[in-house]
Amino acid sequence: MGMAPGVFFDKPSGSFGFRMDLPRQADGSRRQAKRVGFATDVEAAAERDRLRLVARAGTQRARLAGTMKTLCEGWLESRSQELSSNSVYNYRWLLELTFPYIGGQRASVLTGSKAEDVYRKLEALGYSRTTLRTLDLVLTKAFGDETGRHLGARKPRPSDDERLVWTLNEVQRFLAVTVGDRRHVLWRLMAVTGLRRGEVCGLKWEDLNLDFGMLTVCRQRIVEEKPRRIVEKPPKSHNGRRTIAVDDETVELLRKASLDSQSVYVFTGRTGMPLRPDNVTGQFNKIAKRAGVRPLGPHQLRHLLASSLLDLGYGIHEVAERLGHDPATLMKYYTRVNAERRIQAGRDAAQLMLA
Repeated sequence: MGMAPGVFFDKPSGSFGFRMDLPRQADGSRRQAKRVGFATDVEAAAERDRLRLVARAGTQRARLAGTMKTLCEGWLESRSQELSSNSVYNYRWLLELTFPYIGGQRASVLTGSKAEDVYRKLEALGYSRTTLRTLDLVLTKAFGDETGRHLGARKPRPSDDERLVWTLNEVQRFLAVTVGDRRHVLWRLMAVTGLRRGEVCGLKWEDLNLDFGMLTVCRQRIVEEKPRRIVEKPPKSHNGRRTIAVDDETVELLRKASLDSQSVYVFTGRTGMPLRPDNVTGQFNKIAKRAGVRPLGPHQLRHLLASSLLDLGYGIHEVAERLGHDPATLMKYYTRVNAERRIQAGRDAAQLMLA
């Protein structure tokens, strides 16, 4: 017996989901709802049928009469099957930033200009424009899904501040200070591979092929809230599952470490338990201060590695594969223009066009 109409199997998540039509928007354009994360096709079909009854009962109109806080909480509840618990936590944190300003207002009176006013007030409190742009995406999505209306707020413009990233000299100073420390191979591996902190914490010896100098990323350890705990999950995206070539000297350091290891994990604490990703950041910044370099956290090593490899002439897809990113994401978030290269580009442009 086949699956019910609109129900499908979602290969990336390994679960069932459904699509269903929603009432058309005011301009006549089509709207659809999509949900995934159900263990069986029967559960997916049951939730689809429930939402159909809700839509027919005019719930979309009723939600306009409720408050924005109720609307946002209801939207998060409806997405809990589809989103990871970590994403739900992050979305809730973002939406709760708006509650002191618009949480008690009726959804029917929210306008784009009111949302923009909230963004300005939050920026004045010190929240970055990157955070506010993400908030705008989530708030616009929640408002649109629950009311069928477009919020129409202007997205906060990108920050004028350049992303803080170490120089190559700072990386070298940091690694030089850690030589002989039990964590030296950890920091070196993050610097040369661009592994995320959760990926390096989840690394197991079975993921390494030291004879061929290859490392496979197939899991990450992340911090979840409510309840606060450390969980293991697949990589951040389908691009995150990858195999990376490691240089010979780092391989030898890993080989020596494997001889003394009593754990299936490559990096552990003094008790033999796998590392917590939040502790890795704290340790990294303490060593950075000792080395006399800026304590910017380990994640910025990925930005420096991406920019440096691109400066050396490696292609976008090559660098994106190493970092486990989509090429478009790499270009948007993980590159910076080297000042020397910027000047050289000006010279080359003149030579090409005016020769």
